[in-house]
Amino acid sequence: MAIVTGAARGTGAMTARRFVDNGAHVVIADLRESEGLAVASELGERASFHLLDITDEASWDALVCDVLERHGRIDILVNNAAVLHIGTIEHTSLEDFRRVIDVNTVGAFAGIRAVVGPMKQGGGGAIVNVASVDALVALNGLSAYTASKWGLRGLTKSAALELGRDGIRVNAVCPAGGNEQMFAPWAAQLGSMAEETAHYHADRGIPRGATIDEIADVIVFLASDQSRFVTGADIPVDGGQVAGHFLAGFNRV
Repeated sequence: MAIVTGAARGTGAMTARRFVDNGAHVVIADLRESEGLAVASELGERASFHLLDITDEASWDALVCDVLERHGRIDILVNNAAVLHIGTIEHTSLEDFRRVIDVNTVGAFAGIRAVVGPMKQGGGGAIVNVASVDALVALNGLSAYTASKWGLRGLTKSAALELGRDGIRVNAVCPAGGNEQMFAPWAAQLGSMAEETAHYHADRGIPRGATIDEIADVIVFLASDQSRFVTGADIPVDGGQVAGHFLAGFNRV
């Protein structure tokens, strides 16, 4: 039994599809009700939708109660829901900064806190936090987002140490790519995203961004028994971005 937050679209929806393909029941948890219901309908009887505000403790409690009532257990939590803010430090308000931290870091903590009890009672479980390559290296203009994802990495490691003896594994994926729709509110200021993105990807080993199915495959691996001795890890899904820099000229020597 898996819960995936932010599963109404993008990486979250693809992850839900992968879980269903592998025989799991999945709850699509999101604030986007119409899109979430559509994904659940597409996936059939093994999927259901639940409205969730990840920053609200009561919303988490209602979700967990509903899942336990219908399925009796919670095996997997994927903390995928996130928000983005782009802006220089001078043009990022405290309200903007706090909202990103509240959703991306505090929301994940609230999710972990909500499922730990049922997972302990069920003999264990797996939690996968969707961080970002920006949790491993920084990018200008993303101070709030970068801080939130570094915080999520730290939360992952602390929770892994705390919960390991209860049979609960906690890992993070750190993708570079996917969910490009998050950039839409800043499209006018950013100009040609294709040009910016090509430049951003150019010096990594595989010069492109990760696709949502590539990210989802790693999430499902970390949630599965195939990774049963992996915990506290942060796995880059980044085409080699954090490995270093590719210089084309050196390959011609």
